[in-house]
This record gives sequence, structure tokens and C-alpha cells, in this order.
Amino acid sequence: MAQNDSEATKQSCDLQTVSKRITKQQGHWNQIEHNTYLNFLLENANHTKGQRLFKRMSQVVGTRTPSQCRSHHQKFNPQKTKSSIDTSFWRSKQFARSYFAQHKQSNEDSN
Repeated sequence: MAQNDSEATKQSCDLQTVSKRITKQQGHWNQIEHNTYLNFLLENANHTKGQRLFKRMSQVVGTRTPSQCRSHHQKFNPQKTKSSIDTSFWRSKQFARSYFAQHKQSNEDSN
């Protein structure tokens, strides 16, 4: 059975869409992603919070969606008051793990 032009065009578009799709990560942000996030904030210091900001942030980070960027920003925004940063910092398993790993390493070095 021969395909008509519209079906062939639709199939080729579907193949192009699949090949251009970038996989997004889930779960904790790694250190590279977090550093990219911080650099983005430094470069866009005069930003106004909004959907466009997180869309650009997502494009710069490359492995996260705008929604994930917004959530990360709510948790780790360095412009928050100091007390709220300290609270969110210690609640984060990711940073707690890195803190204890560094201190474990320094204790082993001193022994």
C-alpha cells in the first residue's frame, strides 16, 4: 500500500522530533548543574522572576525543565535571607552528603 504525501511528511516530522528530543534528568541536581545555575544568576542579576527566566535557565543548564529550574530556585536562591538559606541548606540531602564526605576526608587525613 502506497503512502500519500501527508502521511510521509508526518512520519518524517515525527522522526525529526524524536531525534531532537533531549533527555531531562530527575532527582537531585549534581554539582555541575548547580554551579551552572549559580553562574546563570550572576549573569542575569537584574532578572525579574517569571516563566521566561526559568525557560532561559533551563536552556542554559540543558538537563532540566523550566519547572525543575523554578523549584530549584525556590530552594537555593542565594538572594534569600541568611536564616532561610541555612535552613534549606541543612534540609538538603545532597549538600549534607557532600558536607559529611568532605569532613570524613579531612578527619582521615588528620589521622
